[in-house]
Amino acid sequence: MKLLWDLINPGTDSSIERKDSLAILTVMISAWSFLLFTIDGWRLSHKNWQGAITYFSNILDSNDEALCAAACEALALVFEFNCMEKFSSKTKDSNKELKDNIIKQLRSRLSETGNERISSQDPRTGFNSVSATLDFLEVLI
Repeated sequence: MKLLWDLINPGTDSSIERKDSLAILTVMISAWSFLLFTIDGWRLSHKNWQGAITYFSNILDSNDEALCAAACEALALVFEFNCMEKFSSKTKDSNKELKDNIIKQLRSRLSETGNERISSQDPRTGFNSVSATLDFLEVLI
């Protein structure tokens, strides 16, 4: 999982240089989310995932719908596990603010097209990950 994270988000001190397409990045984020789903939250190290929430929230501004959907799913999973301190570089007190900012980002993304339920819909399934993530996070508050 750590190797996959290093490929997704090579740090400034990393020797890894990513030249992948957005489609490959999307698949890597989905694979990372799947692995996160299968791991017990207590086994996650604080130092390995610091900044993941910020990284995924920055992807929400992407024009690529599939990439945005993968980031939404990763964020929803992190919030569902309720261990934000392991994925955020922020203090525990600012986690509420971080969640509020992500909700604002998702609302903004949905309102960009004027039709909240169609903007990011998967044409094959009709599923809107941005809308579903927003609904989920609003319930958590």
